[in-house]
Amino acid sequence: MNIEIIYEDKDIMAINKPPGVVVNEAKTVNEDTIQKWFWEKHDGFKDISTASAKKEYKKLIPEDFDDSFGTPEEIFQTRQGIVHRLDKETSGILLLAKNPGALVNLLSQFKKRTTKKKYLCLAHAKFGAPADTISYPIARSTQNRMKFRVDIEGREATTAYKAVDFYDKLDLEKIEKSNLENKETLLLKKYKNSYQGFSLVECWPKTGRTHQIRVHMAHIKHPLVGDKVYLGKKRVKLDPIWCKRHFLHASKIEFTHPKTGEVVEFEAELPNDLKKVLKLLKKVD
Repeated sequence: MNIEIIYEDKDIMAINKPPGVVVNEAKTVNEDTIQKWFWEKHDGFKDISTASAKKEYKKLIPEDFDDSFGTPEEIFQTRQGIVHRLDKETSGILLLAKNPGALVNLLSQFKKRTTKKKYLCLAHAKFGAPADTISYPIARSTQNRMKFRVDIEGREATTAYKAVDFYDKLDLEKIEKSNLENKETLLLKKYKNSYQGFSLVECWPKTGRTHQIRVHMAHIKHPLVGDKVYLGKKRVKLDPIWCKRHFLHASKIEFTHPKTGEVVEFEAELPNDLKKVLKLLKKVD
């Protein structure tokens, strides 16, 4: 896979994950994954089994490390360096660990919520509150195991957001000049009033629940553009015509480097497919 490496040293790697790529290996996944790519790229990390390598990475293990779920080596073997995950269609910063010490160190930071992540998304309609914090617990849907929902019996989930721009409508003239089929442009023209504008939003998830930003935004009536799972019946037919995936990008991450102890941050530019989506929107004075 053509994966952009934003940063790499002996302990960590930060990549810009492309959309359409699954992060973790699973029995139900029959395609290449980031996990497989990372493991094969480093030849199964055979070089970390030496005595000198072990001596170095053991220095990175937090003093309060709890081995209830396995040793650092067992955890590394299971996760194969994956620190956190992004949904298949979500692009952006993904953090990987290159040895057991770095992995459990970073996992500890995520558990203690000392890491900071920023996402950029395009949501439907204009926000009444331009900036706010959403705190609703999330659980897996009982009707559809592929979906999640706000549920009082779910796990705590908190997302801070700030709307940074607003677009009144789609630029139908630009869409007509694209390579869409005529029936698709006609469908957009017919139901253009189904849209009430679009908000470009920055989000800072304080917790890391599956689909968290997508579920929270849908719950407050601002589902993400192109989100085939959480959109309503009409928009789920219209959005994919001009936005082929859900508009969600992990743009920035901040954490403490396991070895140096310094706070570092990495950013990933908005990918071209989402830049093109923004060009199809316009503001009306």
